[in-house]
Amino acid sequence: MESETSSGRVLQSVQRAFDLLERIATHPEGARLSELADGAGLNRSTAHNLLASLEGLGYITQDKKGAAYRLTGKLNRLLRLDAEAEHALRARIRPVLKNVSQASGESTFLAFATGTDYLCVDAVQSDQPLHLAVRPGERKSLIGEALGHALLAADADLAHLVRAEDPDRWERHAQEIADAKHHGFALDLDSQQAGISCVAVAVTPRAAIAVAGPTSRLPESRLITIGQKIREALDKVRPANQEWL
Repeated sequence: MESETSSGRVLQSVQRAFDLLERIATHPEGARLSELADGAGLNRSTAHNLLASLEGLGYITQDKKGAAYRLTGKLNRLLRLDAEAEHALRARIRPVLKNVSQASGESTFLAFATGTDYLCVDAVQSDQPLHLAVRPGERKSLIGEALGHALLAADADLAHLVRAEDPDRWERHAQEIADAKHHGFALDLDSQQAGISCVAVAVTPRAAIAVAGPTSRLPESRLITIGQKIREALDKVRPANQEWL
């Protein structure tokens, strides 16, 4: 069934699905089937089918069958940060990049999650003759990279999406992602690029900082120390009593 709007026709099923999404969005702790169906004026069967479709697409989730529905982070990942928010975050993090790069002597960079990849948006290059050159605009897969693993460890919804899209590759790196969640930083010990090692720390579920350079200068013990220093530096500039974004 279709209805008319000022801009054309609207499919009733699409309209109802978005109505349910909007209702769930007003309940941060989640909303149950009966509440959603009654609020939207739908019978339980119709509401359940629509919710099952939204859940299958990854936009909503339940902790268990019969529990309340809540939004996942998928809608947020469809959009990059707006220009003002991105500029504010980059400005706040820029001194951290400089300080960490100076203290470690290695290249340091900031990246945002974009779908199942990450995008480098800012970098401070090492001034040592032999160093890893990282350029803003570079894009890499979240799976298989320390920075991606830090982001996956920080965002359960993103991890669920990435795992569903590439389960085999996920399994090959599952332990690294689990370690990142446990320790608060992710390590790449000369495994993705010969002669290069890296440590990464999530700033938010959508942004992370990484330090990378020659493995000869970055043994595991030093990477761990740098990871701890990054977390300390972030704590000093973290907005008081509010989110980063």
